[in-house]
Amino acid sequence: MVSSIVFSGVWQKHWPAIASFGVSFGVYILTLCPSVYVEGSGELIGATYLLGTPHPTGYPLFALVGRLISAPLSPPFSPAYSINLASALLASAAAAALAGLLRSRGHRAWICVGAALSFAFSSTFWSQAVIAEVYSLSMCAVLAVYAATLAAFDRRDERFLLLAAFLFGLGVTAHLNQVLVLPGIGLLFLCGWIRGGVRWRMTALCSAGLCALIGYSIVLYLPIRNGLGSGFHWGPLQTPQLLYEHLTAAAYTSSFTVPPNEVVIANLNRWLGQMVNEFHVLLSPLILWGAIEAWRRDKALAVVTLCTVFINLVAVLTYHRDPNGMAVFSLVSLLSCGLLLAFGMESLSRHLQAVRTGRRGVPLFLIGLLVPLLVVSTNHETSDLSDSWIPHRYGADILAQLPPRAILLTEGDDASFILDYLHRVEGLRPDVDLYNRVGRGTDLVTRKEGLLDPWEQARLRREREAVLVSRSIADRSSTGRPVFFLVPRSMPAKGYSFSPRGLAYGVVQEGEEDLESIVNLDMTTAEMETASRDPWVQKIQANYWFMLGEQFSREGRHDRARLAYERGAEVAPRSRTMHYNVAIMLLKQNKLDAAWRHLKTALDLDPLRPEVYRLGANILRRQGRFDDADELLKRALKLRRIP
Repeated sequence: MVSSIVFSGVWQKHWPAIASFGVSFGVYILTLCPSVYVEGSGELIGATYLLGTPHPTGYPLFALVGRLISAPLSPPFSPAYSINLASALLASAAAAALAGLLRSRGHRAWICVGAALSFAFSSTFWSQAVIAEVYSLSMCAVLAVYAATLAAFDRRDERFLLLAAFLFGLGVTAHLNQVLVLPGIGLLFLCGWIRGGVRWRMTALCSAGLCALIGYSIVLYLPIRNGLGSGFHWGPLQTPQLLYEHLTAAAYTSSFTVPPNEVVIANLNRWLGQMVNEFHVLLSPLILWGAIEAWRRDKALAVVTLCTVFINLVAVLTYHRDPNGMAVFSLVSLLSCGLLLAFGMESLSRHLQAVRTGRRGVPLFLIGLLVPLLVVSTNHETSDLSDSWIPHRYGADILAQLPPRAILLTEGDDASFILDYLHRVEGLRPDVDLYNRVGRGTDLVTRKEGLLDPWEQARLRREREAVLVSRSIADRSSTGRPVFFLVPRSMPAKGYSFSPRGLAYGVVQEGEEDLESIVNLDMTTAEMETASRDPWVQKIQANYWFMLGEQFSREGRHDRARLAYERGAEVAPRSRTMHYNVAIMLLKQNKLDAAWRHLKTALDLDPLRPEVYRLGANILRRQGRFDDADELLKRALKLRRIP
């Protein structure tokens, strides 16, 4: 009896948050990715399952929370599925937190549910919720900081200020996008101080700083755990400098500089397009109207959210590393749009109720229900990864095609982390050794040598690659270990060349034919129908066609090779790398017009790659367009000055 009364009381007070959690989690389960996915998914799964130290900034909070959630699930589920499930659980918690925050700001229950589910099923957030990624936890942390900050501002209570500081420090260990909310918080308290009434004692501010450091102290997990066990370790963290560079993502800071004007304009267009299409194009006016309503009704929330959107936009405009990866950097903006959408929905409800007779609750219920249904119907097809086995099958195909006891040197995010996960966690092909050519994860450089200068590390890797290649050719007995490269970027030893074998490249002596390298490619994965618009998944499928073209080219069947290359570019229309590589192959076949067409597409996709301009200049010279070629070379020289 008592428990039912307590449950009834909790339900009446918190049912919008509970309902948002339950509905979003149910949908996430139905659309959950069943295995490893693209980009950093494999590394993050391995680092969470084996308690490793993944790529900067290390994400210690996700590694620990994800392992805690997934530990009782694996077995019976695979490590990949269990950690994908942990991500979905955290994303559902973010939806619940959004509904709870809105409810605490006085919004009606159905409006809270509708806005929370609309954010939960927005295109980018949904896509990150059903795979192993840190953004679910990161959005939980942002919402927690919002809630504590607004409570501190409204109640003038130092305890909430300390809580907000602690949650901020903790949230930074989930993802650095947490810092994007700091200017809005600072502006909020500055406005309160100017108007009077919001003044904190110096002791309170010092205590807040201490609480932030206590929350951030979870990063100590990284140097303590780094190098221990069989976990995935991005690199050594033994020195204060290496740890600092890892925590601040120093390797990626060069991706945020002031790029040329055309790149800024392109980024702005991408950001605006994303904001318009993430929920539904029809909801865009409602979000804009919500921003006006928020300013009228809840200035504190409006200041924090609108300032965060502006800061996020500035960061996006200066980003020039990977256009396809830009969407996730706008998640803080999407979260703010989800909050503002609630104000627009409630304003629309009031206007509808003003002209409606009869039951006043019906329009409110319908708006809270129909808006998220509109978002779900828009994004379900592209966000449903329940049948997304393409990355898993791609990695398994690469490993299956290698001969016994082979050594594979990997490179690039689209396959390296998939292979790492399948090989080291699921135990596929234990006879094979994997090494990453840029020293991420499995490395030819020892942990002690990882403290050397990066140029010295690169030299050591190349020397050891050359030794592996030489031994592979010199010792062709049963004790020899064949060497393969995932990407034929550069041969470490003279007198050897790459020979395509399935989805990788074997090593042969120059001028020799390697008849054993001929592998009949199974194109089933390449031809699988998929609703995914993820350019990384498309590139995986395109790689099958590209390698088929490589095999045809090696056999002298150049017309069929050209068709296969072109098919690869068609399958991955948004992959700058694929169009660039296809342009190289067509240039070798002297198909200049076709090569220029693909090169132009590569430039349109990413206009900040000097090597693309140099290749374009080469094509134009072959066509006799020397003045145009010189212009491209000048452009390439300018781009080299951009960090």
